[in-house]
Amino acid sequence: YLKELNQHQDSTSVEITLNELHKSFASLSQSEQKYAKLFLHDLQRGDAQLIDGHTFRDYINDYQNQKEQLRIAAIIEALGLDRDLLLQLMGGDVNEQSINRFGRFDTLKSTVDRTKAKVYFERLEGATIPPFKLNMRIDKYLQEFIFGQAEDFLGDVRLGDLEGINSQ
Repeated sequence: YLKELNQHQDSTSVEITLNELHKSFASLSQSEQKYAKLFLHDLQRGDAQLIDGHTFRDYINDYQNQKEQLRIAAIIEALGLDRDLLLQLMGGDVNEQSINRFGRFDTLKSTVDRTKAKVYFERLEGATIPPFKLNMRIDKYLQEFIFGQAEDFLGDVRLGDLEGINSQ
């Protein structure tokens, strides 16, 4: 694909090669396909930097890791919680029954900055949240995040979007 992109000005030839590359995506998971597409779009725009010895799979893994780091940084910033405790729970073999073994989940929730969390969830939902609902929202949000069910839970939130939370 890169040869076609760099050597041929014929857009039809480049498009055919790109379509063939997309067909090879069948061997990738849906998540990996998403990152492969992102990489290819960045490559087409000239935003991706190629590294000697890096395979296509390496670029997909890099994109997944960057996204995961962004997600983690965003939730830490939005809720003001302890990074190490979050990473311990995410890295452990936890499920709905064992998430609070030894009080780990309760300990993580206790590190949440309630003021930041209230501002974040009110911005997200566009409504005032009473304290008792805030606690339920934090609990649900953290569980979904830890179990990976919330891959896009932060939506299009970027770290820059969260800067206003610090000042409130």
